[in-house]
Amino acid sequence: MADSSGKKIGSPDFNPEKYVKDLSQRCVGGQELQQQRQKIQALSEETNVLLKKNVYQNYMQFIETAKEISHLESEMYQLSHMLAEQRSLFSSIKDMSLLGDKGPKHDHQQDKKKQDKERKEDEERQKLASILEKVEGCVSLLETPGRQLVHDGDLLELDPCENTALQRVHGYLLSDGLMLATWVPNRRGPVRYKFQAMHELSSLAVVNVKDFASVRYAFKLLVFPDTRLFQCNTVQSKKEWLESFEKAKKARLAQEQQKRESAVVSTSSPTRPPRASSVESKNPFGDPVDDDEDDESHSKDDEVEELPEWVTEVAEDLDVSIAQRHFEDAYALLVRAREYFQSRSGEDDPVVQDIKRKVEARGRALTEALTRELEVSPDKSLQGGLRAARRAVRLLNLLGRSSQACELLLLLCSSLLRAQLRRVKREGSTALYVHSLSSVFFSNLADMAREFMRAFPSSPACTSAFVVWVGGELNQFASHLVKQVFMPQTSISTLAECVSAVRAECEQLSELGLDVRYQVDGLLRAPLSRSLAEAKEKLAESVKLRAGEDRWRPMNLQSRAGLTRFLQDCSAIGLDKPLQAHISGECWLTLTSNTVAFGKLFLTLLEDCIKLATPELMHTMDGVLESVSRAHLRHVESSLRDSKLKAEGSFVRKNATFLLDVIFPMAERRYKDGMGRPCTQLARLRQDNLWMKEDKRSDSPSKRDMSPKPNATTPKTAMYSTVGYI
Repeated sequence: MADSSGKKIGSPDFNPEKYVKDLSQRCVGGQELQQQRQKIQALSEETNVLLKKNVYQNYMQFIETAKEISHLESEMYQLSHMLAEQRSLFSSIKDMSLLGDKGPKHDHQQDKKKQDKERKEDEERQKLASILEKVEGCVSLLETPGRQLVHDGDLLELDPCENTALQRVHGYLLSDGLMLATWVPNRRGPVRYKFQAMHELSSLAVVNVKDFASVRYAFKLLVFPDTRLFQCNTVQSKKEWLESFEKAKKARLAQEQQKRESAVVSTSSPTRPPRASSVESKNPFGDPVDDDEDDESHSKDDEVEELPEWVTEVAEDLDVSIAQRHFEDAYALLVRAREYFQSRSGEDDPVVQDIKRKVEARGRALTEALTRELEVSPDKSLQGGLRAARRAVRLLNLLGRSSQACELLLLLCSSLLRAQLRRVKREGSTALYVHSLSSVFFSNLADMAREFMRAFPSSPACTSAFVVWVGGELNQFASHLVKQVFMPQTSISTLAECVSAVRAECEQLSELGLDVRYQVDGLLRAPLSRSLAEAKEKLAESVKLRAGEDRWRPMNLQSRAGLTRFLQDCSAIGLDKPLQAHISGECWLTLTSNTVAFGKLFLTLLEDCIKLATPELMHTMDGVLESVSRAHLRHVESSLRDSKLKAEGSFVRKNATFLLDVIFPMAERRYKDGMGRPCTQLARLRQDNLWMKEDKRSDSPSKRDMSPKPNATTPKTAMYSTVGYI
């Protein structure tokens, strides 16, 4: 089925709408549609895997091809150099005389060549000195021996993506690199430019750009890992730049090849031949050779001989390892090279210093590549999670970039956490959604904490940064929770269940030594206080409305089965046993439905308050419980004082006795067990209303006088002292 679906989807005339329509008509029920969806998803994942494999194979083939091209190019340059040497050798043999009359003339020619060489060196030195006068910040330009100026000119740098102008620059093409300098707007004296960057000639590539739209006379510089676009003024200027680049690269490659050949020759002969024999082998006609040039060449050969082969090729090997993402090999090679340079720190060898600069540049490139591994971008997949970042973090720590690795890892954690939370859909009840959301949030935080402690086991600064990051994520989580849960239509029971779920999930971090319970309670304190205040008003108002419909009649449950079901419902809050003492007949309760409903409401509210309890919310919760209980007791008191309900007086007192002897003592016990302290408001309220249980018609006059009742001598304040207020 997967193969046929793949052929249909991959066909050129594939119509998605028709395919979905046929699929919906062919499938029966949502289960088959779900199966088809899973098959299509599996086909998509399989296609992605195949594409990744093809891309990887093409990438490896491209790297291998680039290596082969590089080797072929070097061999072609070597062949060209050998042909040039042969041509020069034949010309020199042709010009020599067998009669010996060339001796004095040859000496004169050698002196003339030496003078021309010195004059050229002076000219190049003067050119570099003039560059030092014009460009600010390039004092080290003359430190490299043998450096020459090949070409220079003004360029306009463009954005490689938008093709918009960025800045004006002046380029100096040297024999070993390209120096770029920006224009100084407010210049004083001879200084016209400011040093911007120096790119080694071996690490850049020049690409000709065809004219299109507004971009004309342009060329690209590929400098690992960036690309820069420059525009010349004229076609001739562009041609000169490209020819100069080609000329400089050829000269550089020829020089490096000559060094390698001399190194091979010096290593192949273990002992240095005598001076006379070397002269005779090079000049069989007896012409004298300059002693100074011979000593200089031998000193250079000795210097090259001291460098191992892997040191001369370490920069190229680092480039290959970084390009192939073999970061461990690149780091090991970088450490080996640094140890080698450290062992030769006392020497002032220009060749070693040049290789050292290249190695340090590759070290910075390795750090940038590892940094990009941890950076978060919209097109980057987060499927690997934090495990995929272990290698980059470990290598950055070894490179001494722990703070940068910590910052990037925290940004990656934030992105992963957002992605995980977005997958939690708002389906079903609010409590179920909060359960899923808090479970995903705190379990991911716990995993990230373990991964972070593994990455930075002994770094107090990174640990502090992680604690601060957790605090910020908790603020965002609490803000989202308040928007989704703390709404006017949400009941206190739902809030209690949601808050309990969040507090229970916090314990995952407490096991790791990171207790965030107090911070979570602090973030939810203000919305909880507001919700409790609103609930107090709503519950008191609902008690008043239900009291207005109370007719003080026993509760009829219609049948014994209805009575049994009712008692089972009350067993959840512990009211089934107290209510059994008030059963009359098969289906009657000697209590009003209002009294039973208040008992269930009050005990449920008490349980919810115990779940929400914090030391800072105790006063608010006590106010809610007192306000709701006073609202119902006011209704009982007004019924006892109502002259129209004298016939129901004993029944009213029986309901009052159930409240004062059963409901309130049960609430006080549960409050003390849950809060760890007694509820003085409920105890005082029950004590103030014990007079409701007394029968004033059968009691003695002394007792009747003790009960508070309104009369001509009782002030209004005494009458309202037992009523209370909301």
